[in-house]
Order: sequence, then structure tokens, then C-alpha cells
Amino acid sequence: MLCDNCGKREANVRYSENINGKTKELNLCEECSKKLGINNMNFSMPIDFSSFFGGFLEDFGTPEFMPLVKEMKALKCKNCGFTFEEIANTGKLGCENCYTVFEERLDPIIRKIQGANHHVGRTGKMIDQKIEEKIGSETVEKEKKVENKKERNKLEELQNELKQAIKEERYEDAAKVRDEIKKIEKEK
Repeated sequence: MLCDNCGKREANVRYSENINGKTKELNLCEECSKKLGINNMNFSMPIDFSSFFGGFLEDFGTPEFMPLVKEMKALKCKNCGFTFEEIANTGKLGCENCYTVFEERLDPIIRKIQGANHHVGRTGKMIDQKIEEKIGSETVEKEKKVENKKERNKLEELQNELKQAIKEERYEDAAKVRDEIKKIEKEK
């Protein structure tokens, strides 16, 4: 297999990168891998973010975006003096004002990296489920309290009705009311 970079020599280095689920693979010869700095990588070191935005800016390097890129390269932050090119090379913004100055260019990049350009909170499925369970259990408790209150009111009504039936010497009605009271008390 020939080198993907020069197309002349035999490829003996395979370079692969996976960014946001998109995998790019290159088969390189030893010479091209050295030129690109791939052979000299030290994997014991932390990841180098020096050109963090570099891969994301490739998408915007098409001819229709070229005027915007040139315009952005000329644009500087008044607060810290950073240019968009410096931000793209370092992966860091100079100050909070840079977000406003370079908003047009940073917004699509941030959306591409994070999926959104603003913080949406940290609520996962488990947290949402716990919240729903808590709300559900609180609702059930409230419903039980309402039912208990209704039962107490009904019981009080029946006891008053029983007293009234005994007072008026309606013993058959009093027996029916008494049976109803016992039934409600058994259900508790």
C-alpha cells in the first residue's frame, strides 16, 4: 500500500483519529509520518491541545468560506489582542470578550464540539427518573391524604347521622348507618 500523503513510498505507519464519532485514517510512509510529527508522538504525555480547533476549521476552509476566514484573521479582540488564528492554533481564547468578537466563527465550532452553544445542565436519565419518582410519590401521598380526609368526613357524617337516628328512635336506619361505619373502619 502506498503512502496517502506522498503516494510514492510504501506505507508502514497507520494513523487514525476519531473526533465526534467521525474516524479519519491515514496510511503513511515513515518519512511523511516524521514530517507530520506522527512518529515523534509521546503517548505517555497528556494530549496536546495546541491546535485543538485545527480539525474543526478544515470544514470551513472551502472557497465559499475563504473571504470569512481572511476577514476573521484580520479581526482582533480589542481587550486582549488575540486574533482568530491564534485562537485556532492554541485552542484557547484570550478573554471573555473574545466570545463576542469571534462569535460568528466560534458558534458553529462550539456547537460541533459540544452539541450546543450554551450550558443545558446536568440532568441525566437516572436523575430525571428519580425526580419523576419523587414527584410521583408526592402526588400519591397527597391523593392518599385527600382520600383519608374524605373518609374522615364521611365517617363523621355517618356518626352524626347515627346519633340523629337514635335520637329520633329510627332504630332500623341507625342499624344500617352503624353497619356502614363498621365497614369503613374495617377498610382502614
